[in-house]
Formats: sequence, structure tokens, C-alpha cells
Amino acid sequence: MSPDGPIDEMKDALRDVMRRAADRVDLEGLRDSLESMVNAGEDEGGETAVVTSAVKLTKDERQTIENRLREGHGEELPIRFKVDPSILGGVVVRVGDRYIDGSVSARLGRLREELTGSRGR
Repeated sequence: MSPDGPIDEMKDALRDVMRRAADRVDLEGLRDSLESMVNAGEDEGGETAVVTSAVKLTKDERQTIENRLREGHGEELPIRFKVDPSILGGVVVRVGDRYIDGSVSARLGRLREELTGSRGR
């Protein structure tokens, strides 16, 4: 066994956990969360929606998100799309003080908390 054996095993295990987490991204749950955000109340005016994804969204994905957000906040709601690879997958949506984190990095953080019982990095 090479000296890197345990490290390689840990890397493989981490890749497996990340792969399983990415596979388990709950798009239906994200849709439900967006729906609850839409139904959360009236647009206070002056708000901008910021949608962050790990990769550039397709035109259809952007359109679906825009439609859902504008259902509850009005057609004039400005929506800005950003790409941040650090979230690993999924999306993060912020409208005013409402925030939905459907990112893989957040899910991995929650998994880490469950497995270790700690909130630290």
C-alpha cells in the first residue's frame, strides 16, 4: 500500500458523498420553496431577485424561475442571475429579506452537521 493510500481512499469517499448529494438535490423541494416565496406576501417595491447557480442556467430554467418569482412579486420584479461555482450545484434565491438556499454546498454543510454534530467548517 502506498503512503497516499488512506488519502486516496478519503478522496474517493468524499467524491462519493458529493456525487450522492448532487444526485439528491431536491428540485421538487426547490420548486415548493419558490412557490412559498411567491406566496409569502406582497412585493414591497424596490426589491430585486438574485438567483445564484453553480453553472449558467439554460434559457428554459431561467424562464421557469422568472415566471414563478414574478407570479407573486409582479411582472416588474427585476431578476438578476449570477454564477458562483462554490455552491457546487442547485440554486440560491434571494428576494428582499427572503432567502432560499437549495445549493449542494448547503446540503453538504447540513450533512456535515448531522454526521459530526458541529456547525464549524
